[in-house]
Amino acid sequence: MLTIVLIRNKDKDGYRLIIGEELTNYPKDDKVAAAAYMNKVVEKEILRAPEQYLWLHRRFKTRPQGEDSIY
Repeated sequence: MLTIVLIRNKDKDGYRLIIGEELTNYPKDDKVAAAAYMNKVVEKEILRAPEQYLWLHRRFKTRPQGEDSIY
């Protein structure tokens, strides 16, 4: 398993392709540890260019009655 990331060039004329090294020590026998591991991997890749991450997922779109939308 490895990561592949495209980062848009600063001049917006193309992309830089980054292919990460093979992920090792994946805790396949522990679901909680595996989820935490993958969250760290995703976080690391997002932090390469957080301004380019797709922040459209509305995780908390359903709000308690009477509360304002957070979006």
